[in-house]
Amino acid sequence: MDLLSALHSFVRVAATGSFSAVSRETGVSQPTISRHIALLESHYGTTLFARTTRSLTMTEDGRSLLPHAYEVLEILETAETVLGRRRASVSGLVRLGVTTAFGLCLSRRLGELLDRHPDLSVEIVMRDAFGDLVEEGLDLAVRVGEIAGGSLIARKLGMVRKCLVASPECIARYHMPEHPRELTNYPGVVYNYGSSWLDWNFERDGEESVIAPSAVFRANTSEAVLYAVEAGLGIGLLPHFQVRDALKEGRLVRLFPDWNIPSLPFYAVHTGPRTLPLRTRTVLDFLIDVSADVLRDEPSEASSTVAA
Repeated sequence: MDLLSALHSFVRVAATGSFSAVSRETGVSQPTISRHIALLESHYGTTLFARTTRSLTMTEDGRSLLPHAYEVLEILETAETVLGRRRASVSGLVRLGVTTAFGLCLSRRLGELLDRHPDLSVEIVMRDAFGDLVEEGLDLAVRVGEIAGGSLIARKLGMVRKCLVASPECIARYHMPEHPRELTNYPGVVYNYGSSWLDWNFERDGEESVIAPSAVFRANTSEAVLYAVEAGLGIGLLPHFQVRDALKEGRLVRLFPDWNIPSLPFYAVHTGPRTLPLRTRTVLDFLIDVSADVLRDEPSEASSTVAA
């Protein structure tokens, strides 16, 4: 037993919140995982986890150690990759944080990656709100919108176009609006991350229209908004890739295709180092390929409208 093995157990216990989960994941016995943590606590002279019969909570010292533990393990894996010791086989677990909509698209494609690398495993954490990669034990994550200054290393994957959509039943009930300013008179189905939501912005030939939608329903996941819009609850603004099939199949109608709605940048982010472990780099390369397909432009879809 050494400090490196103990650090690896520590970061996995921090990520899963469970000794038994790490034991199942790694194939190492639970008593051995416990001894790893005890070794670290003895070495650093502190308590890393507060334990009760029902819960396991990281202490302040544990949270302080966590980013350093990740850094040590990543440096060692990077050295192995650079030296070519693991180039023959991509193996290990990669934890990936994704938005709900993109995560569903990615899940349909993961078989391609795992067929090529049978020793690789991927865990997807789906959540639209941004979290802390280190605290959540994520190797990679995707982010929509500009990346604030900080320690994250970002790789731009593309731009997320947005579409204003409604069901044919909704349009039949309320009629097709002729100008974005009319949207305040229509029921809005709003996708938001927190206690407030963003305005809807439109631009055409130098004319700008900023609308505060009249929300009858809002949710912090785009999937819930999509289901509500398809059910005829109201008009919603959603990622184009998420509604592409519904537009083709006639389940949704696109509003104001001749108005521009600002797109948002789409990034893959990680905490470093810049030279990633081979397994993480392999998943990042796959993300790049999938994103190019998911975010592709199909101009002909602008015709998926109905007459006013």
